[in-house]
Formats: sequence, C-alpha cells, structure tokens
Amino acid sequence: MSNGSQHIAVFGPGLMGASLLMALRAKRPEAKLSVWARRDEAVAEVMRRGLADSASADAAETIRGADVAVLCVPVDRMAEVAAAIAPHIRADALVTDVGSTKEKLVSRLENDFAANRNFVGSHPMCGSDESGLDAARADLYEGALCVVCPTSASRPELISRAEELWKSVGARVTQLSPADHDAAAAAASHVPHVAAAALVELMGRERPEFRELCATGFRDTTRVAAGSPDLWSAILAENADKTAAALSKLEAILAGYREAMVKADRQQMTKRLAAAAETRAEIFRRT
Repeated sequence: MSNGSQHIAVFGPGLMGASLLMALRAKRPEAKLSVWARRDEAVAEVMRRGLADSASADAAETIRGADVAVLCVPVDRMAEVAAAIAPHIRADALVTDVGSTKEKLVSRLENDFAANRNFVGSHPMCGSDESGLDAARADLYEGALCVVCPTSASRPELISRAEELWKSVGARVTQLSPADHDAAAAAASHVPHVAAAALVELMGRERPEFRELCATGFRDTTRVAAGSPDLWSAILAENADKTAAALSKLEAILAGYREAMVKADRQQMTKRLAAAAETRAEIFRRT
C-alpha cells in the first residue's frame, strides 16, 4: 500500500487528534481516515465536519484494517485505549502517540503491543493553551519538532514509518531515548508550565488591585498556565521525578538571583540577565 493511500486511525479527536486529521486531509487526501471518540456526540461532530471517512465509539471497529494508529488521548488514558485495540491490530501496523511524557508510557505500551512490537513512541512539540476539537487547526504540526522515541525493542521499519508520518504533516523529526526525552521535556516544557502556574498563583495572593498591572509581559509569560488542569496534572504525574529534579535546579537559580538582590549586587544581576538573554537568543536561532 502506498504512503498516500494508507488507512490511518486516530484515537481521540481533541486538539492534537483533530488537528492531525485536518493536516492529513490537506496533505494526504488519498489516505483513509478513521477516528475513535469516547462520546457519541464527538463521533457525530467529527463526521459533520468531514474530518474522517468513518468515526465510531468502538475502538475495535476503528482499528480494524488500519496501517497506522495514533493515540491522541491524555497520557493517563492511553493504556485503556491500547488495551482495547491490541487484540484487533494488524501484525504489521504501526502504533504511535502524541503523549508529552515517554519513559513510563513507552514501557507500558510496548508491553501492550509486545506480540508484534507495533509501538513506537512520539511527541509532537506543539499545542495550545486551548483544548478540544474547536481549537484544532490544520497547520498545528507545520514546522513543529516531533521527537520519536525508539527503544531496543522497536522495529526499524516502524521507526521509519513513524518519522514519515510526522514529516508528511509538516513536522521536523528528531530522535531521543524515552528517558532523555523526559529529562529534556521536564526542563523545556513541564517546569515552565509549573513556573507559569506559580506566577499566576503569586499574583492571585496579592491584593486585587495589583492585578491591574498585569500587562503583556505577565500575559505572555503565563500563557501556558491557561492549559487544561486535568491534562497537565496527568503529564506532571507521569514525569514527576524528572520534573521535580529540574524544579530543584530552578530553585537554586532563583536563590542565586535572590541572594544578588539582597546583597544589592547589581553587577551579578546584570551578568546573569545578560547570560540569560544570550542563551535565549541562541535557543531560538536554532529553532
């Protein structure tokens, strides 16, 4: 079967899943698309919008005959969906995901699909503080970095197919081990989310009139704190050890700033702020 005419099954038509369906419709119109949703209302809405060729609340029906399955449900629900489709999946099919954590998740899902080693973990580094089908857009993956996380158990041909899937919707692809992914994601994504939430909590504890000073800097710095609490509590729980370790490093850095301010050491403050500005510029030059 050619790459374009594959049957791709998407499990979960939220922001990530519905955006993937839109991108596939636009970039791979020959692909057959099927989607699973937990609620009948979501099934009907997917079909009303023309996002898939078929939609169902029956996971076994959705996976039947699929070449590729993409799990787009929250990380704490993936094992449930995996258990529902594992008995019905083709031996040569690829199963991948969009989960924001990898080490524990990959271990669980590799076990669920151990019979034919169908699973290769993925994490497209994109998203929004909005969630759900209404927030989906066809260009969500365009230019985004997708981390594919193979292990020694991964079938080489399925690693390649996972990479091809994400490239076909416009993503850039790199590889990391699940453990390295989670360490990197803790510093780059999970700690920033906690920090943004903490900044909002700090302002929430101040006098109400202080909120009038919350302008664009505060808004931009704390944007991610508007994300789904249920989704993010699941992510943080899955990557708790590495996120806690990264938070300890952040606490030490903040302590350094506090010490410089207490000592009125402006030279030290300027040095650290300049280094931060330079590092930020370097990071975004690369992306």
